Amino acid sequence: MDKEISQNENIIETVDLTKRFGKKNELVAVDSLNLSVKKGEVFGFVGPNGAGKTTTMKMLIGLLEPTGGSGKVAGFDIVREVIKIREATGVLPEPAGYYDNLTARQNLRFYAKLYDIDEKTREKRIVDLLELVGLSRAIDQRTGGFSTGMRKRFGLAQALINEPGVLFLDEPTSGIDPLGAQMMRDLIKKLSKEKGVTVFLSSHSMAEVEEICDRIGVIARGKLLAVGTVDKLRDKVREKEGVRYALEVQDLPVQRVIEGLKGVKGVRSVEPVNSHVSLLTGLGARMEIAMAVKSMGGTISRFEEERMDLQRVFLKLIEESA
Repeated sequence: MDKEISQNENIIETVDLTKRFGKKNELVAVDSLNLSVKKGEVFGFVGPNGAGKTTTMKMLIGLLEPTGGSGKVAGFDIVREVIKIREATGVLPEPAGYYDNLTARQNLRFYAKLYDIDEKTREKRIVDLLELVGLSRAIDQRTGGFSTGMRKRFGLAQALINEPGVLFLDEPTSGIDPLGAQMMRDLIKKLSKEKGVTVFLSSHSMAEVEEICDRIGVIARGKLLAVGTVDKLRDKVREKEGVRYALEVQDLPVQRVIEGLKGVKGVRSVEPVNSHVSLLTGLGARMEIAMAVKSMGGTISRFEEERMDLQRVFLKLIEESA
């Protein structure tokens, strides 16, 4: 079991965690990573292919030894206490591997025995877990006949067999149909909210990360570029890129509005788009714009920020770091 960690403490923590490969350690896969994840959080770890996501995960669960720096998971050192970390965590790798000639029940029984779970507890837990992931009817089916979605959900059941406090999920919904993917996302949210499980996941789906993660870390070329809630990351980009608004004004022609807003403090560009005005401004220019429109004798009927989705935020952060 994991050490007693309070809600406000970090259940995952790294200090200058580094991994290099090659004969002369010339290839830097993870570069001085400083990261912390709170207990019960769903933390999304995102980045392009080859960014260092899987390498980081492998170091956190003790499959790869760091070249430098340190880390702790569930209070245990990622180099010196790997066995303790294995007992306290569950892992859904990509791709996941099972014994295809065994049934779902037999596979879970095999994994449960690795954790010395007594027979009565084990058999009940197997039934409960397969029910949790929607595979009750397939309990005595061979996993070799499972669809991709079923295999993913079964992998989650397997990762939960030891009742871990921390779950590592590498691309948990890749290759699943939309319905199966949503079921998986709902399961992850449920585990976090109802059972207090900390989830550390990597995903290529920004919509997925935006839906289920409390905070997100963006990594590229082994370096951590930004960490925070979706709103914090969006603000970071807004600060640099500016804010785009759609503005509609009654009682004034569009051209008059454009001319009147050109000199307003914080306004970077103004252009007509159909019946409204598109504005690019710095942060905090909204009030100045509203006052300028009023002084021109216009009435604002629409003044909306064009919200950036996480995909665009992600691409901007990667772009800025290049």
